[in-house]
Amino acid sequence: MLRIAKEGMIILHPLPRVNEISLEVDFYPGSLYFQQAHNGLFVRMAILALITGSVV
Repeated sequence: MLRIAKEGMIILHPLPRVNEISLEVDFYPGSLYFQQAHNGLFVRMAILALITGSVV
């Protein structure tokens, strides 16, 4: 399916993937779901810090 995709297409997914995305897609340069999950960690940390008042 990626053979007919537009060049530069980005693939995002909230993870975990459960038989939704083939493992071969991991090697596609536009699959950014691991980066998306990594960035989401820091966003959640910032939100929790704001809610708990630990950010000055």
